Formats: sequence, C-alpha cells, structure tokens
Amino acid sequence: MVNERNLLIWFSHVGNINYDVILNLKQYFGNLEEILLANEKHIYEALSNNRIIADKIIKNRSEKIIFSIIESINNKDFHIITINDKEYPKKLCNIYRPPYVLYCKGRIIEDIPMIAVVGSRKASAYGRWAAYNFSKELAEWGVSIVSGMALGIDAEGHKGAIAGAGTTVAVLGCGINTCYPPIHISLMDKIIERGTVLSEYPPNVLPLKHHFPARNRIISGLSDGIIVVEAAEKSGSLITVEHGLEQGKEIFALPGNINSNYSSGTNKLIKDGAKILLTVEDVLEEIRIKFPNIKKVANQKDYGELSKNELMVYNIIKGQIMHFDIVSRKSNLNINELKAILKVLEIKGYIKHLSGNMFTVIV
Repeated sequence: MVNERNLLIWFSHVGNINYDVILNLKQYFGNLEEILLANEKHIYEALSNNRIIADKIIKNRSEKIIFSIIESINNKDFHIITINDKEYPKKLCNIYRPPYVLYCKGRIIEDIPMIAVVGSRKASAYGRWAAYNFSKELAEWGVSIVSGMALGIDAEGHKGAIAGAGTTVAVLGCGINTCYPPIHISLMDKIIERGTVLSEYPPNVLPLKHHFPARNRIISGLSDGIIVVEAAEKSGSLITVEHGLEQGKEIFALPGNINSNYSSGTNKLIKDGAKILLTVEDVLEEIRIKFPNIKKVANQKDYGELSKNELMVYNIIKGQIMHFDIVSRKSNLNINELKAILKVLEIKGYIKHLSGNMFTVIV
C-alpha cells in the first residue's frame, strides 16, 4: 500500500516539485494519498493550473511506478530521510522550501555546533590556508563543518575538519551517487567516514547549474553560523549568506586584500555588518551563547617525535604561509636536507604544501 513517505520519495524523483507544491496538494486533498485517484481537474485546481507540474504528476501517478522507484533505491549504500521522519534535521524544518527528502551517506549529528565554511572555487593560497586552518581549529573544539564539497574553499573546509578529527557535512548539488567534482572522490569517502554527504536530489541526477544556488539554503540551514573566506561581490557564496541572514544566522567574513577580486565580497560583508574573522575565538564566542559547554576535544601532536631540525623548520613556518626560499634562508639548511625535512613534516601531518611552493602549518 502506498503511504505518504513513499509518495514524498516519488515526488522527489518526478522532479522540480518543491515543498510548496506538496503543501498545496495536502491542503487541497487533505492527504497526499488522494492524488493517486483524484480527478485531473482537481489536480490542476490544487496547483493553480500550473500545467507543467500537474502534467508530470498525472503522467507518473501509478502504484507500479511508485513501487518501482522504491524498489530501485532499496538496499543501496545510502539511506533516505523524509521530512516526516524523526531523524530529519530539526534545523531544516523552518527554512524556505525545506527539502522534503534527503538522500544520505554517513550520519547526521545535530546536537553539536555546526558552522558553514564557504567561498570561492578559485581560491588564493591565503584563502585555502584560512579555510583549512579555521575549520581544523573549530573541529578541535567539537564544531562540525558544513560545506558543498566544491573546489577551493569548500574542499579546504572539509579537509581541515577531517585533519582536526572532527565531523563534516557535504551538501551536494547532484544525486547522492555522483561525486562532483569527480576529483573529490577520495575526499567524499573521507567525509562519509567522518560525517555525512547528503543531497535533496535522487540518485543519478546530474550536477546542473541551478542546483548549486538551491542547495545553499540547506548548507546555511544546517549551520549555526556562516564563515565566508573569499568571495567576489557576485559570488555564489553570497547566496548562502542571503539564506543565512533570512534564517537568522551569524555571518563571519575573512578580511582580504582590497585589490583582490576574491576579497571584494568578504570585505563588503564586513562593511555591511558581518563579524570580522581574525581568530577562531571570534566564532567560538558566538557558539558559546548556544553551546556554553563546548571544549577542545582533539588530541594534540606530540612534538617530541620531531628531530631538532624538524622542530626548527616547523617553528619557522608556524602561523604563516611561507615560500620555500624564505624557509631556506631562515633555517640556513642545505636545500636537499630542507626538502627532505619538509616532506617528513608533511607526511607526519604537521605542515601542508600549497601551490607556488608555499608551506603552512596545520597543527
């Protein structure tokens, strides 16, 4: 027998049916099950003669099609949460057009603070460093990092959370069984291990351009605040900010070079009243209002495992993004010896090698 949960999953497969449509149908018919036998005229009336959506529903409304969809997604490597399920994230219930079905890999943990980290796909070394390190530090305080698994700032946010032994959530703009961009397949696996990958789109849905602005309302909805690391004035990241402001979320912006297009959006956010992000304490200060008992949870590295020269190089780089030539000059080490030390520090998880032969400390 078809129930409302099955119908919600079916609606999500029919496509382009948002929660407003679901509510209109429920209000008109009293329950969704009535749609299967309803007169076509009444379906058109319920949807204010939106013929495109109505025709889709009428064409696909059969128990055979519904059960075929349910059967096709059973016993897969993802699970489904509908807006009527007790596992559905409470933070999403009251956002604009909440996703009525979520396809998930991993587990959603709601009783901890969650911060979105968003920004440019074409991030600078400074932006990638900031996204990674702020996310890592927040993860060490038990804060889950939410982002979209895109190139640039998103990816660094997820990586930082993983390095900080924390949890992280990736919200996709495509089907749950699609890794986009494909280069992030390994990152996606790590996110699933440490948290959740989720999507409102059913399996096999392509990463279409309009899906990404739409998914931003979920990123902001899950979060208790939003960090914008780098963004141009017309960046998609600012759509996340708009949703966040509508949802009453705190906005944090990283100041940047006034001559850089990547920082024009974040600098304007600060000018317009966003909180300036200089240290992780700027975020923790706000988080403590809602979560007063948070404490640092990650284990710290045992620096005793480093040799004298490894510790020296680590301390030279600490707190900065530094080019190899500067490290070489300050350490006064032989170039080959320095290269070997930097590689060891990277393998041990103390530093990160950035583009342009730049290095930064990650613990």
